[in-house]
Amino acid sequence: MDLENIRGYYKDKIKAHGTGAEGMDWKNKDSQYLRFEMLAKYIDFKDSPSILDVGCGSSEFLNFCHSNKLSCQYQGVDVVEEMVNESNTRFGEGTAILGDISNLEEGQQFDYAIVSGTFNLKLEQTEEAWKDFFYGNLIKMFERSKKGIVFNCMTEHVDWTYDRLFYPSLSDLTSFIVKNLSRDFVIDHSYDLYEMTVYVSK
Repeated sequence: MDLENIRGYYKDKIKAHGTGAEGMDWKNKDSQYLRFEMLAKYIDFKDSPSILDVGCGSSEFLNFCHSNKLSCQYQGVDVVEEMVNESNTRFGEGTAILGDISNLEEGQQFDYAIVSGTFNLKLEQTEEAWKDFFYGNLIKMFERSKKGIVFNCMTEHVDWTYDRLFYPSLSDLTSFIVKNLSRDFVIDHSYDLYEMTVYVSK
């Protein structure tokens, strides 16, 4: 998958809005943090779990954890250099690395792998191509996790759609999860955004 157009999109957002919520293409910080709350709901923070944040942006999820006194061992990864630089400036060198899951150390595992918004924006990619990319990354995340993965994505149950966004079919997604990942999963469609949060447990 050629992600150069995705990089360009986010670079333009950062130039226009900085590295806050709007620069990460969220409406505002409140909606961004609601998404984080939903992700954190399915993570057991009792023993400071290791967390891989795929498409970490400026690593605001780590700031959310700090703000809520949730201890974790955090590793971000993102394809946009400006986001990685911002993460490392804010939280220390090595907080995030440039690239994708394949750029991690071979065999490196984490208690949880998470995603917030990373797979929503497909731009001009076809539905089928982006679906393959989305599902392929879920498999890679699951392979890297010891306890499970938590991610959010758009719901198909919306009042309107945008061509640039990806709306996975709920039936296709559940079939994929059962066939390729686990029968132990939760789909949370209970919060006031046009999306859902999915937890797939090992």
